[in-house]
Amino acid sequence: MFDIGFWELTVIAIVALLVVGPEELPTLARTTGRWINKARNFMGEMKDELEGEVDRGKELKERIAEETKIAEAHRSLSETTRAVSAIKRDLNDMISGDVLKPIPKEERDRMAAEEAEQVDSTAEPESSTSPKDDASDDVVKKQ
Repeated sequence: MFDIGFWELTVIAIVALLVVGPEELPTLARTTGRWINKARNFMGEMKDELEGEVDRGKELKERIAEETKIAEAHRSLSETTRAVSAIKRDLNDMISGDVLKPIPKEERDRMAAEEAEQVDSTAEPESSTSPKDDASDDVVKKQ
């Protein structure tokens, strides 16, 4: 802890023996040992508290990450709910709207006429006689 070697410790013991005397040296050694023990215990407690705070910080960080994921999932769920509600609203509008109402007779007649015109314009006109028949008619007429 203090990085004191053998010779430094010997010098400290000799100085303490000369200053305190041989009668008070054991009491001084016990008192010094108690202080060192208290300092070690205090440092151990501080280390444990510091590690506990670091662990609580990690737990808090994990909790924040988890709550962020939950908030993201909630936002996604809200967006999905809004999209489903919009689709539901559109379907209800289609069902309750003009889709199921009967078409008036005039409108049906007009639509049928337009469809018939389209079919007629796309179909090619067919002749009732084949080209072979036309040629034989020409031969008959010349005679």
